[in-house]
Amino acid sequence: MKERYGQECKICNRPFTIFRWCPGARMRFKKTEICQTCSKLKNVCQTCLLDLEFGLPVQVRDEALQITDKIPKGQVNKEYFTQNTEAEVKKLKVFLLIKIRISF
Repeated sequence: MKERYGQECKICNRPFTIFRWCPGARMRFKKTEICQTCSKLKNVCQTCLLDLEFGLPVQVRDEALQITDKIPKGQVNKEYFTQNTEAEVKKLKVFLLIKIRISF
């Protein structure tokens, strides 16, 4: 099930599209908890919030690797940072698509 702008992201507080599904018979429904942009920035799963590379909770991974959070704390600064990051991700996608097409 898809619900447009159904909830605020737990990290950046921006509304995002929620996806909700049942992974199997007699299992609980799962849903996305954070937006796609924050998920890509932090390299975590949108549903379980575990690191995609190590399978650890984000806080444990950040402490072990001594990673500091670059996301601003103020609401206006957060919004500005998120918009710029989304633009950079889109540029990178276009660049990669062009590079793949050229190589074939």
